[in-house]
Amino acid sequence: MKKVLIADSHPLFRDFLKQKLSEDQIEVITTQENRDIYTKVLSTLPNLIILDMEEDNAMEMEFLEKKIQDSNCADIPVIITGPKQDRSNIAAFAKYGVIKYFEKPVQFDMFFKSIGTVVRVPLSMDTTPCILDLHRNNNLIFIELALGLNREKIALLQFKLSEMIERERIENPKIIIMLTNLELTFVDGYNLEFLIDNVLACPKVHAKNVKILSLSQFVREMINGHSNYSGIEMASNLSRVLNDIVDTSVTSDVSDLITNKFLTPSYEAEDMASIATRFSSDSTFKDASAKSGTVLTIAIIDSDASNLELTKNIFEQAGATCFTFTKGQEFLTAYEDDKFDLIILDVLLADQTGLSLLQRLHGKPHSPPIVVYSQSLQKDIIVKVLSAGASTYLVKPQKPNVLVQKSLSILKLKE
Repeated sequence: MKKVLIADSHPLFRDFLKQKLSEDQIEVITTQENRDIYTKVLSTLPNLIILDMEEDNAMEMEFLEKKIQDSNCADIPVIITGPKQDRSNIAAFAKYGVIKYFEKPVQFDMFFKSIGTVVRVPLSMDTTPCILDLHRNNNLIFIELALGLNREKIALLQFKLSEMIERERIENPKIIIMLTNLELTFVDGYNLEFLIDNVLACPKVHAKNVKILSLSQFVREMINGHSNYSGIEMASNLSRVLNDIVDTSVTSDVSDLITNKFLTPSYEAEDMASIATRFSSDSTFKDASAKSGTVLTIAIIDSDASNLELTKNIFEQAGATCFTFTKGQEFLTAYEDDKFDLIILDVLLADQTGLSLLQRLHGKPHSPPIVVYSQSLQKDIIVKVLSAGASTYLVKPQKPNVLVQKSLSILKLKE
């Protein structure tokens, strides 16, 4: 059985992830204190480490330094969740065995897929389009769903709802589940039960305080015929529901309450310390690398197609996203500032000399580090290559781990 060690400062996210991975027969080990990670890693030797990183990451960096220097655990891959950082800082994590860095709020579907890829276990993931959001107005909580019922989002709902109730100290929460934008039939019964059960699983939520807003006759019949849902009321009119449960000491104007509700930001937007989790389908992201968790983006330039593919495979196994080029001009056409974190260059190119390409790159203001990976060269050529801006020179062929480690060693964290 594969083992994953989760070191996350947020207990609800840790518990949610443990629940998901356990469903796919992955042993999950957790640690609540990041200072204990190193000891836990040595005692369990997991297949993957999931590490939460705060703004003040001194403790996490101390662990990564210890890990990379210990042959017992140096090769264990790491996935990090953390705050937004410069691309160069994220790329520098690669030398510690970090293969993915997910900025918070985490794109959970991409995050979960990455875990499965690393541990080589096909993980189940519901891809049903779904919009699910929570809004709060005093002790009244609105759960809005549209497009469909996605089991991953519904599973996460229980944790988010519990978190909201506890953090806001809501003693008598009243829940309105809004399903008016969904056309539900008996085929949705399994997921609908899952939704209601997750809401009722929150300790302070009682069935008598749960209202469901829906136009579906199927929903009404299911609620009425389910013994566990006794006390839950279904209605097709929001004003009627609010009139039944609104606290008139707060406001007697139901229309004001509805307006305030829609003007109230979602809970996660109010408090980024919450379970900072999203799904890639929730919105459009300009930065594809942040969405996919890419740590390192590499350009590989080599006129030999077989060598090019071999080098690409080596770095992809280390978690990098690779772009390959067989000609220097092809690379220059695709080159953009900050697009690549590292360049692997064979100086023996078909259309131009690698030296001339190095000289052109050296003149660019934001050129990334360049590793020359080529056949044995004369000493005077090596001197010229290094003088033209190459960070290091490696002779082909190298063992995969040597090529990766020597290449990544030139990536430094910015102070």
